[in-house]
Amino acid sequence: MTQTTKVSPEIQPQKRPKVTEQPIQCWAHSQTGKRCTAQVTSREGEPIPIPYCERHLNSGDGALKVVHHPFFGKALVARYDLPAKYRMAYWGKRGRCSTCDVEDRAISYYPPNKITGSNIDPKIPGGRTLKRHNYNGVLNPGGTGDVIQYAACPGPNEKQNMRSTFQYFGLRNGDLGGLEFVTLVPVPKNTQLLHWYGSGWWEERGIKRADVGTKRYPAPLRDAPVKKKRRTEVDDGGTLAKVDIKELTKSFDVEWARRHEQSDQDQKIA
Repeated sequence: MTQTTKVSPEIQPQKRPKVTEQPIQCWAHSQTGKRCTAQVTSREGEPIPIPYCERHLNSGDGALKVVHHPFFGKALVARYDLPAKYRMAYWGKRGRCSTCDVEDRAISYYPPNKITGSNIDPKIPGGRTLKRHNYNGVLNPGGTGDVIQYAACPGPNEKQNMRSTFQYFGLRNGDLGGLEFVTLVPVPKNTQLLHWYGSGWWEERGIKRADVGTKRYPAPLRDAPVKKKRRTEVDDGGTLAKVDIKELTKSFDVEWARRHEQSDQDQKIA
């Protein structure tokens, strides 16, 4: 009997919507790789809505999968091969920031221009809206269908394969908001999606940074591994190999891990 091999669907990167292109097509794909055909319109009068239809706001993009991690709680992986420049949206309810010991999945919110829908302002040095001048609370994914909140931070021997673009969705003082993420390289099926939380995230929480890749759900590795006495590795049975246990006594759950580069500093200022 001939055994057939499942071939990953060919996924095309989505385009970033423009304010003149309304309604916009939902960014999400089905679990079999078909692009959602639903059209998304403004929900609160925002120039560009979070680019997911109501169904995928609740269920998440089918191209992504939340899985159990043997050591860090939950992780986000590619359900099938994803191309570089694949776009995803983190989203949540806008509100005040709680301390990180209470809620640590939220990210700072910087609403886009209410006319252009862009966070790029050519009149400002550097070209993008200055965070200090535009902070508008945080986006909290708790109780929503957002799945990007489960994307982990790469460990010392790993590197990110996705990043935020500083393109936000929503309206100042609105109920909902979102932030665009994009893959930096092709992401093979079952590979973890990782992005950098920021250099101060770990120290501020007293957490020792560790590698997150496993045999079943690998993580992209750095070209030149960091020199360490022992490298942290986790197998799919949940046991640790080649690891100094004392260095991992303060473990964390990636479900908490939500942070944009300077969010903690901005929240203190706000």
